[in-house]
Amino acid sequence: MMKRFFLLSIVSISGTLAVETPPAIPDGQVTYDEVSYQSGSSSELPPEFMGTTSGTGGYDALSAPAAISPSSSPNTVIDLLLYASNYQVRGMGVTDDLSNYGTSHLYASHTFANKNLFHKGIQQRVHGMAGVIWDASCPLGDIMQFEAGYSIGKEVLPNLLVEVGYNFKRGGLEGFMAQSFDDCSHRAAQEIVLTARFNDHQKGFFGHAELGASFYGLTGYYVDAEVGYRFTNVINKANHGADLEVSCGMAPSFSYWGSGVDGIDAYRIRVALQPFTHGGRLGRDARLSITPWVQCSWTGNNARKIHHHTGLGIADHFQLTVGVNAGYRF
Repeated sequence: MMKRFFLLSIVSISGTLAVETPPAIPDGQVTYDEVSYQSGSSSELPPEFMGTTSGTGGYDALSAPAAISPSSSPNTVIDLLLYASNYQVRGMGVTDDLSNYGTSHLYASHTFANKNLFHKGIQQRVHGMAGVIWDASCPLGDIMQFEAGYSIGKEVLPNLLVEVGYNFKRGGLEGFMAQSFDDCSHRAAQEIVLTARFNDHQKGFFGHAELGASFYGLTGYYVDAEVGYRFTNVINKANHGADLEVSCGMAPSFSYWGSGVDGIDAYRIRVALQPFTHGGRLGRDARLSITPWVQCSWTGNNARKIHHHTGLGIADHFQLTVGVNAGYRF
């Protein structure tokens, strides 16, 4: 009996060990059909698993690409209008009697890092502009243009940012009209502005709608609306290329330039070329951009009313304007 029990115990333990013991590692190189992994090679990985290579040849922690939207733009944007051959206000061309040799300006905008104000996804932005209307002997060129503003905004839909803010303007046509025809002691105007901006980088559509209510210097309302489409890769050779933007806009106003001046200030069509390099140093999502452009502008029915109100030929009926902008963002 003891011998039989001993033999059964040996058989039982042997079976347990057979289950728990891993299979023997085969000798030689192990191959897998149609699959090959090479250390440090990113070409063998699917695109969704592509990360940044680390110094050891491996991959850092992966993250999903950030969505491109108006609220995810860089915190600081600087735009330099190197030169525009005519001075215009929302597409309304100003005659050479008031602005003779075109204009240049420097614009800067900064969005604060906290883009979740009041825990409502609201961001804060400040902006400023300083510019010159060339030829100081002209009525609009004798003082420098200046603008400063503050706004809060929220991305209410994908790619759609809505802002409400305050602007202070000095100089330019607004300041000239405020001082000369609305009994303002300084060439300044103040306004509250509601703006909606749309920019779909993937599909190419963009545009904005702006409603301004001026309460100092000029007292009235204006609207500026624009829609456009971005054609990508119209030029694509070697290490460089260019996108093309085509847009059209319209700018009505109501008692803004004077009592009873209600109607359309101007219509415009704008074409802009946006060069880029495949290395990412210029254009598209790069920090630096250069944008040459051309714009055709026609005045609306407000031109005649402005002339009647002021006794001056302020608005030019048609203008062909060429210019170039340089931008930097970080």
